[in-house]
Amino acid sequence: MSNIYDLQALYKSQFGFSAYHIKPKSEETPIERDIFYSIPLENPRPKGSIDYSSKNIALNKKGLYGQDIWFPIELWKSGRKIIEIEACTVGVNLVKEIIRTQVSERKGRVKECFAIDDYKFNIKGFLIGKNRLFPEDQIQYLKDWFETTEPIELHGGYPELFLDESCRVAITALDFPEVQGKAVWVRPFTMTVETDYIQDLILK
Repeated sequence: MSNIYDLQALYKSQFGFSAYHIKPKSEETPIERDIFYSIPLENPRPKGSIDYSSKNIALNKKGLYGQDIWFPIELWKSGRKIIEIEACTVGVNLVKEIIRTQVSERKGRVKECFAIDDYKFNIKGFLIGKNRLFPEDQIQYLKDWFETTEPIELHGGYPELFLDESCRVAITALDFPEVQGKAVWVRPFTMTVETDYIQDLILK
């Protein structure tokens, strides 16, 4: 037994439009335009399963009430964890600097990778106070993490896929947006951190 999934519907749901499809002239009905894909009914990953990255770091965890929590992060300072954030999303921005050189009598330009910029992590989430209390301590942790001059690190199964040399980062922005008419024990935040691989600057 298997479940049937309409790939046309999945594509439209994901990307907002249907995949281009041409029907043969001999077709009288639109039935053949549906594309199906079969997936075995048995789930090899039951609820509560923990997935690990290629670095053997957990990508998800089981929450206090049995819910699945994906891509939690940990913020470290001077080699110790100061806070774990479960309710968040992590976006990654990768940019490299390209030198483009014109070549006589040829189309386009020769492209040379000059340098790869620091990776930027855009983190958006919520600080949730225990027992419906205002999460003042968690806000203070983030504030201290932003203001510290000590080494700071970003840990987690997803962000560490991009942190090859070390987990050391530098936080460049932290924002606690205005909230109206919401639960006082749930405070949103956004922050931007960048990789900080180069630790020593040598002057000659």
